[in-house]
Amino acid sequence: MLRINAPVTFGIRHLAHLWGPFRELHPQVRLEVTLSDRIVDLVEEGFDVAIRIAALPSSTLICRQLARTRILACASPGYLAAHGTPLQPADLAQHRVIAYSYWSGGDEWQFEGPHGRESVRTRPSVHTNGGDTCRAMALAGQGVILQPGFLVADDLATGALVELMPAYRSVELGIYALYPTRKFVPPKVHALVDFLTERFAAPPPGW
Repeated sequence: MLRINAPVTFGIRHLAHLWGPFRELHPQVRLEVTLSDRIVDLVEEGFDVAIRIAALPSSTLICRQLARTRILACASPGYLAAHGTPLQPADLAQHRVIAYSYWSGGDEWQFEGPHGRESVRTRPSVHTNGGDTCRAMALAGQGVILQPGFLVADDLATGALVELMPAYRSVELGIYALYPTRKFVPPKVHALVDFLTERFAAPPPGW
């Protein structure tokens, strides 16, 4: 049994289709996959591996970076036509915002721009703990979102969403496979981490 924890949106969009090929390679391994955006305690809760998206991984765990992703501010063309296009972070204070509840900065969004770091206190009309809900509301013209490239890259490529303020960058996060520090790491853990590292060696454009 290999117990895995992963974030909900990333787990559905970018991991779910990989479990079949992994089991084809390792049919003796049984999987228990739990999706949650809550930060789990691997040791206390008995997980073998966790996928986390963070600026820095936990120093108490062994980690392998799988990929990186940019956090992007974006909105639909329809919303921008109706409400105008923010040109700098301060402008976001006057816009509708669909906020992700687990965002580390809360309602304060920070960016690095031509003149250094700038932050803005947004006034969200909606808070949600689901990245897919943020995306769906943005696509429906309901406001501005701050979400990772792995979620919105396809929408940006098709023009369904527009990246805002390209001169201002929000954070870039690592996508990590983490597992508890042990003298002996089980072969099943090594097998999964090696498999995921290979599959994410060339992340899709826009991440």
